[in-house]
Amino acid sequence: MAGIIQTLHNPILTLCFEVPRQQCVVYLDLKREECVNLFPAGRVYSQAFHLGGHGFFLSAHCNMDQQSSFHCFGLFLGMQEKGSVSFAVDYEFSARSKQTEGYHSKYKGNYTFTGGKVVGYRNLFAVPWTSFMAEDSAYFINGILHLRAELTVKK
Repeated sequence: MAGIIQTLHNPILTLCFEVPRQQCVVYLDLKREECVNLFPAGRVYSQAFHLGGHGFFLSAHCNMDQQSSFHCFGLFLGMQEKGSVSFAVDYEFSARSKQTEGYHSKYKGNYTFTGGKVVGYRNLFAVPWTSFMAEDSAYFINGILHLRAELTVKK
């Protein structure tokens, strides 16, 4: 069903490090069919993962680009805890492409989370939804969209 919020929690691969800084690298793969089902306003969530004693999740969305008025793919990082907790994180979203099959940085920033907030990028690939989902899209390798989020606790 198009536009339905999917409550399935997609599995992730998580690598966490404690030294020299608390860091977590999260890999999320989405099938083309899962992305098709996001249109026009759906979202899908990853399994929860932990960094610095706090629970986080990734969510992929089909959004309306606020400036250009077209649908696009967005990726967001959310903190599970509600309340007055404050936690600062540097983050970077990357995706694999067919050209090199390696991960390429798409968006990076830093954010101080307060309980229950999310941060991310509404148009991760800077293209309309139709270009993102096209048969010749650079982002689907054998029908899979490979996403990565690197999170580092700010000191």
